[in-house]
Amino acid sequence: MGTSMVPGDTGQSGLPLTLSAFVGRRALLKDLRQSLAATRLVTLTGGPGAGKTRLALEHAQAVRSVYEHGVCVVELAKVPEGDQALLEQAVLWAVQVPSQAADDPLRTLVAYLRDRSMLLIMDNCEHLVDQVGDLVAALLRACPNLRVLATSRTLLALDGEALVVVPPLAIPDEDGPLDVEVESVQLLVQRAAAGAPGWRLDERNWPAVRKIVRSTGGLPLGIELLVGQFRSLSAEVIAERLDSAPHQRKMAGLIRTSYQLCTPSAQHLLTAASVFTGSFDLTAAERVCADERLPAVEVADALIELVDKSLVVPSADRRRYELLVPIRQFAATLLMQSPNRGVAVRARHRDHYRNLATGYATGFRGDNEVSLLRAVGLDMPDLRAALGSLLRDSESVGVEPAVQALQMSVDLSRSRWWTYSGKLPEQSLWLQRALKAAPVSRSVLRASAIALDAWMKLCLGEGREAVLARIADAEQAAPPDEPVAALLFIRGAHQVLIDADRRGVEVLRESHRLWRSYGPGALVDAHLTEILLTMGSVLLGDADEGRAAAVAFVEECERLQAAWGMAWARWCLAVSLIRFDDNPLAAVDVLIESVRGQREIDDRWTPLFTLPVLAWALALAGKQYADDAARLLGAADGLHRSTGIQLSRKLEVFAVLREHAENAVARHLTPDEYDAAYAVQVSTVEEAIALVLDRRYGLRTGVNLRVPAADNALPTTTAGSGPPAGGDNVRKGDDGGSVPKADPPKPFTVDEWELARLVRDGLQNKQIAARLFKSHRTVEYQLSTMYRKLGVGNRFGLIAYLNEHHRDR
Repeated sequence: MGTSMVPGDTGQSGLPLTLSAFVGRRALLKDLRQSLAATRLVTLTGGPGAGKTRLALEHAQAVRSVYEHGVCVVELAKVPEGDQALLEQAVLWAVQVPSQAADDPLRTLVAYLRDRSMLLIMDNCEHLVDQVGDLVAALLRACPNLRVLATSRTLLALDGEALVVVPPLAIPDEDGPLDVEVESVQLLVQRAAAGAPGWRLDERNWPAVRKIVRSTGGLPLGIELLVGQFRSLSAEVIAERLDSAPHQRKMAGLIRTSYQLCTPSAQHLLTAASVFTGSFDLTAAERVCADERLPAVEVADALIELVDKSLVVPSADRRRYELLVPIRQFAATLLMQSPNRGVAVRARHRDHYRNLATGYATGFRGDNEVSLLRAVGLDMPDLRAALGSLLRDSESVGVEPAVQALQMSVDLSRSRWWTYSGKLPEQSLWLQRALKAAPVSRSVLRASAIALDAWMKLCLGEGREAVLARIADAEQAAPPDEPVAALLFIRGAHQVLIDADRRGVEVLRESHRLWRSYGPGALVDAHLTEILLTMGSVLLGDADEGRAAAVAFVEECERLQAAWGMAWARWCLAVSLIRFDDNPLAAVDVLIESVRGQREIDDRWTPLFTLPVLAWALALAGKQYADDAARLLGAADGLHRSTGIQLSRKLEVFAVLREHAENAVARHLTPDEYDAAYAVQVSTVEEAIALVLDRRYGLRTGVNLRVPAADNALPTTTAGSGPPAGGDNVRKGDDGGSVPKADPPKPFTVDEWELARLVRDGLQNKQIAARLFKSHRTVEYQLSTMYRKLGVGNRFGLIAYLNEHHRDR
């Protein structure tokens, strides 16, 4: 104990937070360090509650700076027994490979880790020993600078594996004097001081304390459990209750001691809570664990009691709770002794997480986008468990659980969590498992599931033919007389992204209309479709269409307050500013804001598509930015190589953008200059974002890449003052930007001239927003863009410019 294992509780190092100081075992830590220096695989073994995980994490904190690429912890307790595919996904996630890569997971891991100096901690391997052994053996063979530290009750049985036994803490002699230097006593005193303020060790209570720590056999978890009783009982009373029989020194006996001190309600809750694979909140406990013996209104009090007894670990904010592995195993054994109750609890667990999946898919409002995605991540261990349970039941019970599993896999896919978090292959894995189990029939559900799988193939870069084949499968599964919005979506996405076919925009528009007709429950699907629809308009449409689509989607994301959607809205707006308005510096500003937002929400997908467009904008802005543009292209390629995501080269529309960027940079730099800048070392999303935003790592033009307009403003040659891009007065440059012919430059678009006139008429921003049917934030953003174009600081500068140069407008 003393370590937060609740998802989301991590420190700046990326390691799980340790909530208390480490006690003793300095010699053991030294032995561990020496063992890992001498061999590349060490397994920490010992009984339950011996402190294997805590020791591994303490070692990780001490040595993380020794490894160039750090220490990664893979928490395996939540991976289902024997599931090789999810084991590989867990490792991909832990080492922060956005696993959208089209290669198989093992090959992706090898490619990512081959040249890295890293310590990989595989925690709680005992239920996956064979699978972990195969994976670790393959990684160690291919990755010479990788070291692995495993915690397991059994060895992995691999060549070269070193064993470090984690013994119990030292305990005092049976009649030993008070000695706070004994490790077990140190731990008890420290934890009691934290959990029972005012308690002190002294000569009077020493005999009782000595008996307590001896009864635990020196097992850290046992000490934690008994110290949990100090909040309500004296050391003397606790010692009197202890049974001195030898079996009490085993972990199960120590857990049983704390369990027996609980009220019947708390005992009932603990056994039921053993069905949770990961952390859970109070609502989940009420819906899964409550029954005729434990009403839902009593669950909170019972949960508080279990936390006080150290049988349940709360998260730092006390919003989520988790059972440590030995306690969950103890409680699960008790639940098995009541088979009928166990069946009922597991059924409630499945139903609760099925309903949650539906809620995540249909509950999107926009302003809750990021919180909803993070909630899916917290619940994912139990969502997986529920899905797995439904699929197992489909083998014995029949059709209904298989159909429920298919619906649940579709709902989770619609939530977009697998994309947001960089775990796309897992979405495909669950969809394919559910499709295989469910009866083959022509239905909207089955066609939607196959269409979603086709979307995954597209996102994974599996190529045109693979996507077309899956679309054909979806068409075969669709009912002949009912349109399927998901099928229309993937058809349009394929045409736009792979074929660069303008007709795909109309197909996406039809999909968007159909999603919207389904009502609020399909808003998330409509939102994703609008992202693709807007991309198609700005990449393949004319100036009027593209500009209008970009601005409209920014306004829509502002209205919805959709933070992830806004990253793509800004991407589209930046492309529009480049293609149609010849305003690359404005595009740079938009993209910098987008990257800043991506960092705030931990977006692991959009940065890979942002860097090439940012490079394009910088190169178009002038020679002084060309070096940074080349660095961004190098960073983008570094990310593509390390993550295996090659979409910017495999999908036609992104490949064209990349080519525009390269051509624009090539006009300013010699090959040697380009190569020198391109050689920047970037291999993670975090490093890429730091390159853009952090001065100590960043681009040479500064943190924000913004320059004083008075000194560096480009000629204002924007669309809106003449025919749209592609008309008689505009030609396309080699880099894809619009290059005006002989017409004199004018500063604003038609939309901006309207806004400027209202400013000159004396209207304030809120009044302008109401007049133009725009959001207040959109007006502020457009005005700030106009100020930058003119090199003025506020509306008074704008009015002065209009009075001097454009009195007639």
